[in-house]
Amino acid sequence: MPSPFSEEHQQFRKTVRRFCEVELAPHASEWERDELFPNWVFKRAGDLGILGAHYPADVGGAGGDYWFSVAKAEELPRCAAGGVSMGLLVQSDMATPVINDIGTKEQKEEFLAPALRGEKIVALGVSEPNAGSDVAGIQTVARRDGDDYVINGSKTFITNGTRADFVTLLVKTSPEMGARGCSFFLVPTTTKGFHVARKLKKIGNHSSDTAELHFEEMRVPKRYLLGEENMGFMYLMQNFQSE
Repeated sequence: MPSPFSEEHQQFRKTVRRFCEVELAPHASEWERDELFPNWVFKRAGDLGILGAHYPADVGGAGGDYWFSVAKAEELPRCAAGGVSMGLLVQSDMATPVINDIGTKEQKEEFLAPALRGEKIVALGVSEPNAGSDVAGIQTVARRDGDDYVINGSKTFITNGTRADFVTLLVKTSPEMGARGCSFFLVPTTTKGFHVARKLKKIGNHSSDTAELHFEEMRVPKRYLLGEENMGFMYLMQNFQSE
């Protein structure tokens, strides 16, 4: 079977490999000890085109195909810290694809483009203390109030959660519909009512910050609804394919 990787893919692979071996790996032990890697890693990955290689040019990517992301994922372990790989992959392949797929032009400009440049750090908010990643069981709820949604609930095991600039957040907008009553929102972490409840201790991936988040009467404007209301389950399942 012919290789899916072209010469362009292989040049990109070399960029990721050098970044990992020269700029990241020498710090791996320190970052594992400190249970955090510095924010400049996101910015540097963005500057090198690593985060946006497989995104369209009109959102700040390089216009490449998904094999660029595969090459990236194959090379990232060379940074010698699993938590760094995890944080970067959440940034580029878990919390942002759904914005590219269904976001408005304004949402892409405000959230996606700076995330691909590494200027804004993003987390994906799905898992919950009482439900794990069982979407049907999530209990975080958004109620409509005029031109806003008011969100209450919690999320846990959230990678990049202690320092994210925004969260791609899945909540229930129609709890009576079960999993089919979910919606996605883009939530800046400066929003009143957003709280990092605690940083979680883990048995591995120490350099990745993992948080429990809490939302108390958190008011989010309608313009931050991602896609259509009550279509979040379908969007999430589509997102899971690439994850």
